[in-house]
Amino acid sequence: MALAAYCNRDKKTIQDEELISRLMCIPLDHQNLCKTQFSQSHLYNIGVDSDAFKQFAGHFTDAIFTKFYREVKKYVKQKLPLLISGGCGLNCDWNSKWLNCGLFDDTFIPPCVNDSGSAIGTAIDAQYYFTGNAKIDWDVYCGQNFNDDIIDIYGLKYEKLNYYNVASALASGDIIGWANGKAELGPRALGNRSILAAPFNKATLTRLNTIKNRESFRPIAPICLQSDAPDIFDINNPSPYMLFFAHVLDKNLQAITHIDGSSRPQTINNAQNSNIYQLLLIFKEITGYGVLFNTSLNFNGKGFINRTSELASYMLQHGLDGFVVNDRFYTKNTSH
Repeated sequence: MALAAYCNRDKKTIQDEELISRLMCIPLDHQNLCKTQFSQSHLYNIGVDSDAFKQFAGHFTDAIFTKFYREVKKYVKQKLPLLISGGCGLNCDWNSKWLNCGLFDDTFIPPCVNDSGSAIGTAIDAQYYFTGNAKIDWDVYCGQNFNDDIIDIYGLKYEKLNYYNVASALASGDIIGWANGKAELGPRALGNRSILAAPFNKATLTRLNTIKNRESFRPIAPICLQSDAPDIFDINNPSPYMLFFAHVLDKNLQAITHIDGSSRPQTINNAQNSNIYQLLLIFKEITGYGVLFNTSLNFNGKGFINRTSELASYMLQHGLDGFVVNDRFYTKNTSH
């Protein structure tokens, strides 16, 4: 999905077409496919960062979706909502294509569409088995509480959380960790375990990728006031779980604009998450924009961080400018 954004859809080599044709003819139940069978391919061992592989990735994912679409179209006789389940539901490009393909009147993908939703699915199955009713109450913010353990305060200072101070720091270019309440269910950072930054400069994206030690081709995920979303993205419906692509309409928002002009925005309102909503409101007061760069509070090689002491250590080692844990805003103590 991320690599496909770098593809120029107007360019396709004969080699790409031949390889795609070969791959698409392989039966789904084929058991013995291995890399060495493609040792004569023009893509063999060239690396996913190469331009040729990025070109192929875009054309190949398009071919797979087209095959799915043609098969589905045969069986759809009336417009009904589409429910997507399984890890493929994290493919924002395909989700957007299903939403806009004209076969369905709506498309729903739960935030825990991959294996992270197994517990919810098991609970639904048990509820239905014992009662005949499959409906259960659940919330996307139902994970672990952040472990606000005692930390060695050397090198840090903190103050009681003031949204204006955090928003001002973000507006000035700081990159800030944000841990508030329970963790999100599923793989997306939905405003409770996030790293936040201003959405304006490409240099912010470069710096954030360095802090997280993540690949530069990864897609970009802003968080935006639901009421402001249609002015910032070509989006008409709420997108609370960051599972659809939208194109960025404002040229000033370079940090949240991917190579192909897209992003995968999360829209937020006060009822969904009042804390991040208040921060966005004040950031808008300061900058005129109710949108922030938002990526997950995890780091390559470290996994998710869920305790204050670990976050403080990582901040000092890797260059975060500050972090919020519940009602405290931590920053570097420049007096040391």
